[in-house]
Amino acid sequence: MNFSQVRSSKGWIVILATVVGLALGGFSFISSARANHVYTVTCGIVAYKPAVFFKSCSEGGVAVGEIEWEYWKKEGAHGKGIYAINDCTPDCATGVLSKTPVIVDLTGGSPLDVVQDKPVLNQIVIKTPDEKFLPLSSSSTETWLLE
Repeated sequence: MNFSQVRSSKGWIVILATVVGLALGGFSFISSARANHVYTVTCGIVAYKPAVFFKSCSEGGVAVGEIEWEYWKKEGAHGKGIYAINDCTPDCATGVLSKTPVIVDLTGGSPLDVVQDKPVLNQIVIKTPDEKFLPLSSSSTETWLLE
């Protein structure tokens, strides 16, 4: 069978329609994924699924790190990580670092704020899974605005 015979057969039309359909479907999927992609901000940097956040980027005395994200979408993100705080006694260089496991949730406004032309989740809520107080705190929850 040569090319001109294949080209005039009904199978050729089916193959061509399949290839065109897959190409258009792939393009549509990728375009939709880009349009629905959401980010966050950590120390002034727009990031996707960062593993660490600092409460104050200038000092780094309080952070949540080792974050493993369970889901990440424009409605919010949810994961688990480790909260760490330095007691800075007698000073921050020689202070004791206390750590505890936490649940991490990110949220944003409606509509989401836009930073560097990207929609961002810009609030973090950190809470202990057992409702015990966070180290050096009188609460089991902390909330920060991310900038």
